[in-house]
Amino acid sequence: MSTLGDRIRELRERKKMTQEELGNAIGTTKQTIFKYETGKIENIPYSKLLEIAKVLDAEPWDILGWKQPLQDEEEQAPGFISVPFISQKISAGYGEDFLSDDSITLKRIQIPESMARGVHDKSTLVSAEVKGDSMIDANIYPGDYVFFSKGMIKGEGIYVIAFAGDIMVKRLSFDGGQNKLTIISENRNYPVRTVDADTDGVRILGKVIGWIHNEMF
Repeated sequence: MSTLGDRIRELRERKKMTQEELGNAIGTTKQTIFKYETGKIENIPYSKLLEIAKVLDAEPWDILGWKQPLQDEEEQAPGFISVPFISQKISAGYGEDFLSDDSITLKRIQIPESMARGVHDKSTLVSAEVKGDSMIDANIYPGDYVFFSKGMIKGEGIYVIAFAGDIMVKRLSFDGGQNKLTIISENRNYPVRTVDADTDGVRILGKVIGWIHNEMF
């Protein structure tokens, strides 16, 4: 299977552009494009992937090697996982009322299996749209799609939680000794909250394994 770098190189060569020309077009250097194409830089910012796609007259999912991600059928490509989409918007802000599993729709989003490498039971994966701006410093923006594993609690990180009647995506920090849970927004305009893990009614719904920016659809 071709790598992300391979696909960037193939699309660039099809466009008959040099690495220097592509670098200039997206505001970076020939050396950076070389590192993208050879895999020396693996975590390419989504903003750059979108710029590369636009310059190379390609769709973002072509560069990522995906089928067009939103599907209304359960058709699944090799190497991908078809994740159910819920109509509930997960708040990156102060929260939105939590809905039950009745909110799961027929729509599905296909993601590479590599995104779910740490998830033992892939059937626990669901996707939802983000509402609000409290996670923008983590590059999670309003309208983005987050993927989380229901019931998965594995170290500190970004989680989907239910709290005070709301469902939210937040970064969590655990203090087992004090039985405290710190709820962190990746935006300085929102307060950090520290709550009692047992008595303050926080329910951890699952750990976020990744997200896709809404510009990719």
